[in-house]
Amino acid sequence: MKKYIETLGGIIEKRAAVSPERARGLLTAAYSWVRFSGKLRTGSGVGPAYSRMNSAVAGTIVDSFRHPKEAVMVNIFLPCELLHALSIQPMFPEGIAVYAACTACQRFFGETAEADGVPESFCSYHKTMLGMAESGVLPAPLMIANTTLACDANQLSFRRLAELYQVPHMVIDVPHDCGEEAVHYVADQLRALGAQLEEQCRRKLNPLALKEAVECSRRTIEIYRAYLSKRGGISLPVTMTGELCSMISTHVMLGRPESEDYALRLLRAAEDAPHAAVSGKKRIFWIHTLPNWQDSLRRILESGGRCELAGSDMPADALLDMDPERPYESMARRVVCSTFNGPASRRVEEAVRRAKEVRADGVVLFCHWGCKQTLGLSQLARQRLEEEGLPTLVLDGDGCDGRNVADGQMVTRVNAFLEQLEGRSA
Repeated sequence: MKKYIETLGGIIEKRAAVSPERARGLLTAAYSWVRFSGKLRTGSGVGPAYSRMNSAVAGTIVDSFRHPKEAVMVNIFLPCELLHALSIQPMFPEGIAVYAACTACQRFFGETAEADGVPESFCSYHKTMLGMAESGVLPAPLMIANTTLACDANQLSFRRLAELYQVPHMVIDVPHDCGEEAVHYVADQLRALGAQLEEQCRRKLNPLALKEAVECSRRTIEIYRAYLSKRGGISLPVTMTGELCSMISTHVMLGRPESEDYALRLLRAAEDAPHAAVSGKKRIFWIHTLPNWQDSLRRILESGGRCELAGSDMPADALLDMDPERPYESMARRVVCSTFNGPASRRVEEAVRRAKEVRADGVVLFCHWGCKQTLGLSQLARQRLEEEGLPTLVLDGDGCDGRNVADGQMVTRVNAFLEQLEGRSA
């Protein structure tokens, strides 16, 4: 990490301990620069696409810091077209925690949460958000809404934050069954969420605005699927930050013009990309979140010259057709039929299919600190992937908290894995 970022992170941590409002101001200024500079990035290729999407995500954080009563705290799987139609910003732990990590101030917030009784073994994304809230840096949102899909931490952290902030909290219960009855059950809950949002923000939800948001989601999904259909035959300089941008664009930012623009830029980059055989790099398919703050892994995966990220599973868990005439059912079906819902085998089989589709040479299954679901399916996934001829590395790490990372050991294991893949083709 660059020295000036570490210096800024140290200043923010010191300010957070004595003046949370000033710490929030520094974070707002830093992320405002990310938003501004990202908008200036022009040209073709995946680089400008990532910069502009990163700018849009930074913008949601800046706006939620400045106008928290126009923001709703959500988890990554909540369909947010309702929020977009009401011009409400999503405030989500996966984005805020990653940004805190990339600003080198995550440690303070993790330690603050632990000092307040949050276990060390708790998901570090949610722990970071709890620490930011309980230190006073993260302001109280309008309300909190989350699904029961697919993270246990959701049920604990959001309830705790609702009690801390004294704001309304709504949980969308997602049945494991993928049938139409489950879709209608979740759709009715989303209608209730829409009514509560209207009450909290004191303005009516325009049905036309919701249809437009869902239509934007439909187009974005269609374009992103077209991009994925080309990914197996081409080589692209995909980054870990880029794959995180893809995940956010197909989840909480889905339904916004920035996500549609992002998908279009990826598709155009794919159409102009060289054939995969030209690069000679080993193609890695990644399962779960990516530690884009970790410079050592970024050097291997992005600039080391030995491999490239051919794809990851989180952006493509629910790329289903959307019907603007039935917005609530369309949003509900995306949640209910997510590959993260139901038995682990559903997610594993989809990972097998996707890894083959992108012609992966090997798979990295990233066991993020505190994520019981990924840890629980890791050996099942490894066995199934290797049955299909896909060598798999189960890699323990942390998506945002460096305190839980054995950096040298991770680098050694990834390099050894790449040697294994290179040996197979020798």
